[in-house]
Amino acid sequence: MQIDCRNLECPQPVLETKKALESLPEDAVLEVLVNSVASRENVMRFGKNSGCEVRESVQGDATLITLVKGYGCDIVPSAPSGFLNKTLFIKDDKVGEGELGGMLMVGFLKTVLEQKALPSRIICVNKGVLLTTAPEGSDVIAVLKALADKGVEIYSCGVCLEFYKVQDALKVGVIGNAYSTIEMLLNAQDVISL
Repeated sequence: MQIDCRNLECPQPVLETKKALESLPEDAVLEVLVNSVASRENVMRFGKNSGCEVRESVQGDATLITLVKGYGCDIVPSAPSGFLNKTLFIKDDKVGEGELGGMLMVGFLKTVLEQKALPSRIICVNKGVLLTTAPEGSDVIAVLKALADKGVEIYSCGVCLEFYKVQDALKVGVIGNAYSTIEMLLNAQDVISL
């Protein structure tokens, strides 16, 4: 089966992939055609998380993702100690307004870095994606990279990256989507919104 998800907005490519996979028997092959970086990353991650073998090939200005249902065999690492089942949900690049708001956000993130137990993940949406796309060498990129190095998963909304035209400036973490964001928020023990 092949589905064409070109020009569909997030999370539609993931939702169409999920629906198609659910209709197929084990061992079936699903090909998904996408034409944005966010859709490619999100569909590939969804396929891997769903236990599929995932391959990609470039088809002109699009990417053909091949999912083989039921053949994923990656070993899922156990959750490392030192992590809480908490998610930081960041909707802005500032806490409050102006220069002070930017200083507070960097200060909060640096303080998170110093905690004994870290949040499992950070999800950046809306202007929050301006944190993960800030200039290289900035304080916020340094602290986010340090959190990622310690194992904190960092996601930036794909639609938001495209809206602010910074999809090629992502410095840390991976591109997320509405489907996985809602799934992570619903499964987190606690969500802290900034």
